Amino acid sequence: MTRLLLLFFLLLPFLSNAQRYFDYNKYKALNIGIGVINEEMPEGYRYNPITILPTFSIWDRGHFSIYAEGQLTFATLTEEVSTAYEMGANLGVRFQTELFPKLVMGAAIGSGPHFITVKTRMQADGFIFSDNFELGFSYYLDENYKTALQLKGRMRHISNAGLQLPNWGLDNFFLVIGARHNWQ
Repeated sequence: MTRLLLLFFLLLPFLSNAQRYFDYNKYKALNIGIGVINEEMPEGYRYNPITILPTFSIWDRGHFSIYAEGQLTFATLTEEVSTAYEMGANLGVRFQTELFPKLVMGAAIGSGPHFITVKTRMQADGFIFSDNFELGFSYYLDENYKTALQLKGRMRHISNAGLQLPNWGLDNFFLVIGARHNWQ
């Protein structure tokens, strides 16, 4: 699987549409992610997260950008433990390429420190790390490539890197929707 992903990222610039010049790497975005595939907890409930993702680019070069992202997550559990919270920040690398006029595909990988309140036998609460992998599309609403609607799939793994037991981690797949604005 790792080799296939590496091959995909290496070949992607050659498979994409010829690039017009526009600066789509300098951006700010606000997205909402809804967990559509969620981890089953050993206590008998699912961890059902909804996350808010404010994001902005901090450096760009060609097809690549480095981004910073906040992550505020609410998760519904059971009636006894109604809500859990997560919050933190990620730093990541994003690759973007124009597939068709006004349609840009992006792939990203990021990680960062977080804090989680859920109590489960799978993962200690408190300090954790969030690892994120995403693939998605931005559709630009204007000819100047300033404002876009976004649709992404995001795989997320949270764990504490073995700093405290238990450390099995929690995995979720998110459907992410939102808006993005580019600036020069």
